[in-house]
Amino acid sequence: MERAVKELQKLKGIGEVLARRLVEAGYDTFSKVAAAGEEGLKKVPGVNPRLFQSILTQAGELAGESEKGRARKVEELKLRAASLKEQVQGVALSVRDRFREEVAGKAGKKVEKEILKVIASLEKVEGKLEARVKKAGKGLVKAEKRLAGLADAGLKGVGKGLKKARKSLKRVYA
Repeated sequence: MERAVKELQKLKGIGEVLARRLVEAGYDTFSKVAAAGEEGLKKVPGVNPRLFQSILTQAGELAGESEKGRARKVEELKLRAASLKEQVQGVALSVRDRFREEVAGKAGKKVEKEILKVIASLEKVEGKLEARVKKAGKGLVKAEKRLAGLADAGLKGVGKGLKKARKSLKRVYA
């Protein structure tokens, strides 16, 4: 509630008290205020009728800006997820080239399974990008860091790094 009150105070003509009243009336975002129209604002006590148009215009503009910003962030995250997939595929090729004999063994099979799990996790994260923008961003950054150090690691180290990367991705959709 406090966050919504602070957000609504960005509108000229809306102070803390009026912002609280708007939130209590169910208008806790700019888009909801804009959708309420004059009839909705009339129901909120304390709103100056002369400011209706100004408040509605400002709310509409701010709602549009926040939607554009969110859409831009989602696009950036989609690109980051695609880049991360390519990075995982690069790790898979690197493992195959560096550890030819060991890949056929038990440790190699574990790493192969972990690679598949990481790719599956990335696909699940891509499905949740719209709903969890902030969490997805953090998870993808953490996974990138985990994968960055795998170039010099041994086979078991690669397996552990992949597992850690997958766990950081799992936090997004779990």
